[in-house]
Amino acid sequence: MPTHWKKLTNPDYLGAYAFEPGEEKIGTIAYVREESVIGADGKKEDCTVAHFSEKELKPLILNATNCKAITKLYESPYIEDWAGKRIVMRVQQVKAFGEVVDAVRIKPEIPKATFSRDIICDECGGVLTAYGKMNPAQLAAYTRKKYGKTLCADCAAAQSKADDTKTEDKPEHTATTETETTNNTTTEE
Repeated sequence: MPTHWKKLTNPDYLGAYAFEPGEEKIGTIAYVREESVIGADGKKEDCTVAHFSEKELKPLILNATNCKAITKLYESPYIEDWAGKRIVMRVQQVKAFGEVVDAVRIKPEIPKATFSRDIICDECGGVLTAYGKMNPAQLAAYTRKKYGKTLCADCAAAQSKADDTKTEDKPEHTATTETETTNNTTTEE
């Protein structure tokens, strides 16, 4: 997949460049606050920023359109009420500054609820799915036993790789054999 140039210049915030064509992202708002953001032109600006519970989602700068969309979805204009609420984000072409540009917009529908039987990855916050011959519950049990936490298949693979790297970095322990010990000791008669 080709790399959009904005992925290299705006690494801190979610933007249209982070979406594949037609992709939607669902995020659970952890909190919203005002932050100083440095724009592409180098100027500092105070912006309303939504941070998500899902670790793989970068924060989203909320413009007035997206704030109004969340307000309408959850019937509250208060950012404190938005914590824990889930939103669907997608890219739309909009007119801005005299041209048509891609922009992240909040879809005007509440995402379908995650069922209580869904198992969530402790690392990335995603829902576990079947992997190989294991169903989500079996995968969760396996990763809890092996790594001490519930992991999706991708996070388990990353953990396994990290563990392998740590093992390779450790110096080998050489055990002293009984023969070596016997040969190194002297007895007086």
